[in-house]
Formats: sequence, structure tokens, C-alpha cells
Amino acid sequence: MSNIDVGEVAMIPLNNITVGERARQEMGDLNEIEKSMKESGLISPLAVMAGLNGSYILLAGERRYRVLRKNEIEIVPVRIYPETITDLEIKVIELAENFYRKDFEFWEFDNLVRETHQLQQAIHGVKAPGPGSLGWSVENTGDMIGASKGGVSTAIKRANAREAFPELFNHCKTQKDASKLLDKMSEAVVKEALAKKMELGKMSGVVQQLSNSFIIGDFFEKVKEIPDGIMHLVEIDPPYGIDLINKKKSEGESQYVKEDYNEIDIFDYDNFLLKTFKECYRTMSEHSWLICWFGPDPWFEVIHNLLFEAGFKTTRLCGIWVKPSGQSRRPEMHLANSYEMFFYAWKGRPAMNKAGRSNVFQYSPVPPNQKTHPTERPVELMKDIYETFAFPGSRVLIPFLGSGSGLIAADEVGMAGVGFELSKGYRDSFLVKIHNK
Repeated sequence: MSNIDVGEVAMIPLNNITVGERARQEMGDLNEIEKSMKESGLISPLAVMAGLNGSYILLAGERRYRVLRKNEIEIVPVRIYPETITDLEIKVIELAENFYRKDFEFWEFDNLVRETHQLQQAIHGVKAPGPGSLGWSVENTGDMIGASKGGVSTAIKRANAREAFPELFNHCKTQKDASKLLDKMSEAVVKEALAKKMELGKMSGVVQQLSNSFIIGDFFEKVKEIPDGIMHLVEIDPPYGIDLINKKKSEGESQYVKEDYNEIDIFDYDNFLLKTFKECYRTMSEHSWLICWFGPDPWFEVIHNLLFEAGFKTTRLCGIWVKPSGQSRRPEMHLANSYEMFFYAWKGRPAMNKAGRSNVFQYSPVPPNQKTHPTERPVELMKDIYETFAFPGSRVLIPFLGSGSGLIAADEVGMAGVGFELSKGYRDSFLVKIHNK
């Protein structure tokens, strides 16, 4: 294996290939594929993983492998992958193999596109907008399977809708029929139906735990049920008091701005924040941290002073999330803004988990067409922030959950999160998200 590059095509003895555990159990009718191979040869190489002493494990192509063995073919072309390949990458190879099938039902194709896209994003991350951004996009999936961006996006939507309303789509005989039905359905309705099916079904332990941590209700009412002094970290992403709905729409990102996003009147904003800070302070342990995102213009000094009034200590040297590119509503007058800020404040004298870490966090934002909330932030960013301030096993309070990314981040770094959100629609989107993880 040492002289073979990743994915290199080579000719190897068929007897050196062992069928792995991931191979399919039901081969179906092999006559058609045998006929095709005899007419056109083995067009697509088998996919194998390098093993020990010149052996290989079959990753994909077992039907062709069976035909080759039946016809006593001795040397075959293979695409070789290293033994360091991950389970997710193996799964992608298995799925990609199915795109060669000619007997697809349209809904099988939709499901395959969705699963392949989700796996690739799990491996490479979600690609953010802007040149040079890393990660996997709908366009990448399209390039992989020979489809357009719109075709991939629609296939994924059809797969979600069919999962939510199978009884409706059972009457669809063609892809065109399903697309017409999809046009009549709103994405919110599909997500609500999927979320309801999850709630009625048996969720896995982690999914059930995350679901229970996302509490629908008013923070100021629900927080009264939380005892004093038990939280180690609080992360507040409050309404910004900057007319965010119209701001986002003016920046061309209206597709994910919900009508049920709750903004706070600027004339009551300081009272709202002070009340929030005091409730959080009560729930926090003797030595603990608070994170508060904010719109610096015009609220920097107001929030800084309110934190002290609530009992916290803080610094004007804020945490900064830096993005690859920026936006400006007045590009002829203002530089494009490519960062967001958060105050970090403390109760008592807590210690940071990552002592001495820089106050700059560089992460690409969630692409607008994948957001479920106007201020949704990438999970990887939140994981980094949580791990900077708190230790594994910490309890995290998130007063205004929004998309729920904070709950996912806390879970992935071994912390226990809980939070509140007024909108059931955001919780529906959250349930679908954790279901697809």
C-alpha cells in the first residue's frame, strides 16, 4: 500500500479481495449486470481498502464482484483507499456506488442524494458563502453525482417531505408528480410534521435528552424553576434591539428570517437586559462565566454598565468572532463588517479552561440558506467558546435558544445544556436537525 496513492486505480488479483462486513446482504438479480459487463466490460472499478500482506477489503461493488467471481475473472481493476479511511468515508463510498444503478425509483434517488450530502458535510463541514471557504456545499454534491445545485436541493426537499407525509407522496408516480406536490407545501409544515413524528416515536437516548433540553416557554417564567447557584456557564444571545428583521432583509438574507423572531423595543431594551442578567446571576454558581452577544452600535456602553449593575465583572476587551467576509448596508460609506462581539463576564473568580487563549475566534458563518434563525452561529464556534471558559461536565444555561445550536455544542463537548425559546417553529427545526445528525 505504501506506493499507492489514495484512490489510485490498479489491477489486482480478484482472489486477494475479501468481502467486508459492510457488503450488502441481498444481491438481487445479477443477470442484467452480468449481461452489461459482458457487453461493455467493467466500466467502474471496484472500491477496496488496503489490508495486510497484499490483501484488500471490498468497500463497494459487491454485485459486480459476485459476477466477476462467477465468470472466474482473475485480475480486476480497483480503486484503492488506505486503511486510514474513516467509517464516514466508507459509508460515502458505499452510497456513491448506488448512483450507478439504473433501476432507481425517484424517491430512492432523493433519499440517496440527501444521505450522501449529509455524510459529506459531516466529513468536510458545511461550506460558508464567500471565496476560499472550506467545507461541503450543495454544489459539491451536484458535481459528485452529475446534477445541478437546484436538482440536489430539490431532491433533498422531496426526501424530507416524503418522510413527513408518506401517505401523500405514495400517490406520486414520477419525480415530476412529487415536485408539483412539493411546490404546494411549505418547509415549515414539513418540519413540523417531521418533529411531531419524532416526538411520537422512540427517540434515541441522546436525541431524547437534547429534545428535553429545548424548552418552549418564556425565559423569565421558566427560569424560576432553576435553583440558585447551579450553572457554570451562561450564554446569552438576546434580541439585539437593532430592528434585525429589516436589517437582514436589506442584506438579502430574508429567506431565513422568521416572522416569529422576537425583537425588543429599543426603549425597553436596557430594562430587558438588566432583568435577564439578574436572573442569570442568581442561577450561576459561586465562580462561573457569562457570555453575552450584542450589537455594539449603539449598545456597547449600555451593556457593559448593566453587567456591573447586575453584579458581574467584565472587561471592554471583548471576545470577537471573525468571519471570512463582511457585509455593509452602506458600502459607499461604511467598511464591510466581518466580525461579531461578545462580552465575557464573571461571577466570583472562575478559572478559564483554556487559559491564555486569544480573544479572536475565526469560523465561517452558517450559510444563509441553511439557517433556521437570524443569529444562528456554527456549532464549531460555540464548542470552541464553551470549551474556552468551562470544563467538561459543566452545566450551561442558554436563556434564548433560537436555533438550538448551543445545546448541540454543549452536548458535543461533554456539557449539559438547557434553554428556553418562545417559538415552537425553531424547536421543530432543531428536532429535525438533531434527527439528521
